Amino acid sequence: MPRNNMDVLCLLQEHGAILEGHFVMPSGFHSQTYIQTSLLMQHPHLAQRIAGALSDKFTKKADVIMALTPSDSVLAQEVARARGVRAIFASRADNGEMLLKHNFTIKEGENVLIVDDVAVSGRKINKAIELVGKMGGNVIGVGVIVDRSMGYLPLAVPLRALLSYPMQTFTAKECPLCAAGLPFSKLEETGK
Repeated sequence: MPRNNMDVLCLLQEHGAILEGHFVMPSGFHSQTYIQTSLLMQHPHLAQRIAGALSDKFTKKADVIMALTPSDSVLAQEVARARGVRAIFASRADNGEMLLKHNFTIKEGENVLIVDDVAVSGRKINKAIELVGKMGGNVIGVGVIVDRSMGYLPLAVPLRALLSYPMQTFTAKECPLCAAGLPFSKLEETGK
């Protein structure tokens, strides 16, 4: 199947990656739906196809592919493989700012393509854009598997997604799920 014809929604549904319940998102917002793209990215053949399709959305040359978190490093690695460049990932400092660890660097003038699994508010993406700018790099765009935003994201660079899946999010104070007394859903974690 050509990469640009990939049905990401179907893949997410087939792999049980669209969860319903009462979730507190990493951003702190509440939502009735949670999209767990890692259930796709655990399969190398799907990770390669998804990353290739994401890479195809950007024609500008990139020197570095940067994931916003260590958990998205598989996506960055596969996009970097498709483009023949290196991959790095950012981490969050205790104060919420983005930083690079593990001796990762962005050289002055390098073009950086940022990748993320799911975009919701754009706050995390903007922090990454600031980090790249402070290091002297140029962000050429942001590629995401799923854009969950309800429309406009306040970004200074193009954001391109494989799937637009707008979903309403709420602050804890405004959450109708909280008002209805629905308990929080837990994401299953396995381990020994």
